[in-house]
Amino acid sequence: MSALQKAMAAWGTDMPDWIHILAEACDGSSQKKVSMQIGFSAGAVNQVLSQSYNAGLGAIKQAVEGALMNATVDCPVMGEMPANVCLENQKREFAATNSTRVRLYKACRGGCPHSRLAPSSASIQSIPGHNSRIGGR
Repeated sequence: MSALQKAMAAWGTDMPDWIHILAEACDGSSQKKVSMQIGFSAGAVNQVLSQSYNAGLGAIKQAVEGALMNATVDCPVMGEMPANVCLENQKREFAATNSTRVRLYKACRGGCPHSRLAPSSASIQSIPGHNSRIGGR
């Protein structure tokens, strides 16, 4: 059974467009390759197609729309970017490797309208391993 047939059997006429696109992508490639492209496991993709995914569909929908449907968001740090790249940035742990990574980390946790993370204090003091004392000692 193809991925599209599986999705049609599970979703019926209520199948959203993004599920249809996801199923077609899996049939054109493989579930594993598509799962890597959208940043979710092959098992999650399989469960979404068979409408048995127990978590919310919002993040997977955003990833599919970004990776497979060219949807973009207006990032306050980077400007326009694919929606799936936005999700990937949200998942990243803090790393002071460059100023852009720090700004992304803070924006994703500081109330960005595209973030799926709960807003929190994105102050410099909340960054892991950061010593906020001025003057040392």
